[in-house]
Amino acid sequence: MTERQGAFTVSTRLLLSAEQRARLERLVRSQAIDLADLVSMVVADHCDALPSAIAARPPGAATVPIRLFLTAEARQQIDAWTHAREIDLADLVSQIMAGYLDTQPEAPPTAEPVRDSAELARQRRAELGRLRARRDVAGAQAPAWLASYIAELEAELKRLEA
Repeated sequence: MTERQGAFTVSTRLLLSAEQRARLERLVRSQAIDLADLVSMVVADHCDALPSAIAARPPGAATVPIRLFLTAEARQQIDAWTHAREIDLADLVSQIMAGYLDTQPEAPPTAEPVRDSAELARQRRAELGRLRARRDVAGAQAPAWLASYIAELEAELKRLEA
C-alpha cells in the first residue's frame, strides 16, 4: 500500500461473473469514469455496512485487476474486518461490487451501426480495381494470395449487389 493524495492505494482484484463484468464495463463507459475511482467510491460507501458473510465466488469468475483509493479510516476498517474473518480482500470487494452492480438498471443493448451496402459495394469496387491493377502490373510475378483475394472480393461484391 502506498499513500497518494491523502488516500491509500490498495491493489487487489475483482472476481465477477461475465454478466457482472459486462455491467461494470457499460457503467464505466456510460459515466466516463476511471474504473479504480468507481470501485473506490462504491467500496467507501459500503464501509459502514460491510456484509456479515461472503458469498461463494461465481463459477467461471473473470478476474479484473483493480486499485482502491481508500482513506486511512476506511483502510483500517476493511483491514480489521478481513483479518477478523480471515477473508481475502478480493472476495470482500467483489461481493460489494457484485451487489452494487445487481442494483443497477439493465442498460439497453447497443445497436450495431448499419452499414450502407451501396457505400460498402463502392468501397469494395475501388479496392478491387486497385488490386487488379497491381496484379496486371506484376503480371506472372503476382503473388498467389493476390489472385485469391481478388476472387474473394469479387464474390463479396456479387453478394452485396444481389
